[in-house]
Amino acid sequence: MNSLIVEGLNELGYENDFLLIEKLEIYLATLKKWNKVYNLTAINEDSEIITKHFFDSLSVNGFIQNSQRILDVGTGAGFPGLILALFNPDKSFVLVDGVSKKISFLQEMIGKLNLKNVMAVHIKVEEYKVTEQFDIIISRAFAEIKKMIKLTKHLIKVNGKFIAMKGPDVMNELDDLNLPFVNYDVMVPFLQGTRKIIEIKNS
Repeated sequence: MNSLIVEGLNELGYENDFLLIEKLEIYLATLKKWNKVYNLTAINEDSEIITKHFFDSLSVNGFIQNSQRILDVGTGAGFPGLILALFNPDKSFVLVDGVSKKISFLQEMIGKLNLKNVMAVHIKVEEYKVTEQFDIIISRAFAEIKKMIKLTKHLIKVNGKFIAMKGPDVMNELDDLNLPFVNYDVMVPFLQGTRKIIEIKNS
């Protein structure tokens, strides 16, 4: 059992949840295997994948609890969307990316982890059409905030929220943003430095 996963989950309040630990270990092993061939992420070390991908993804978990339908745009290898789906089986997630190999990886992971609450879609998000809009749209490494909002605004409910996961230098992206927002500092287990979460209301 991976001790870093165990320690981090304990710190985040998921003590002794052996099923989650096992699923994260499967995710880690599968990502590393695919990464050798498809280069899904530049991060290869176990400890960095666990900290910079898994735990960083979980830093936004508290911000989605009052919502039901969540879109992760530019999901890449599933961060944060697939991690959040794993930890929130009662919520519905759609993961969108324009790179087909990343969606193929996610479809394999969804099957391996037996996740019934998540769908991976290969499409440019500006071309994505839905019959029911989302409560929350999350972006982690997709685009500058104003561009992300412009490309996804047709997909979010009135009074829904955009959530941007960013580094500490994000504030210059918020100049001239004509929507109400709040910024939060979040701490990630074993990760040095501060992460920012920007919550923007679609008013």
